[in-house]
Amino acid sequence: DRAHAHDSRWDHRDDRRWDNDNRYQNKRVNPSRDWRSGQTLPRGYDSSRYHVSDREARRLPNTGRYQQWYKVNGDYVLVNERNNRILRIIG
Repeated sequence: DRAHAHDSRWDHRDDRRWDNDNRYQNKRVNPSRDWRSGQTLPRGYDSSRYHVSDREARRLPNTGRYQQWYKVNGDYVLVNERNNRILRIIG
């Protein structure tokens, strides 16, 4: 086991799952608790899979120009599409 002591495959400090860009990939997020207005929406959540449909959006406050609602784990997140900043969260 000493032979693996300096092998980077065994170095958990180099675990990329916990860097800032991917810190949510292994955790179920609760946007109304984990995120705040002004933060950047994590990359994995800006896909069309999370876009709110027009039918669902009728129940939400209207969006402004360059804004989009996303639904993440039951919470609605309003995002500025130009800079990916979170504008509002409805839990």
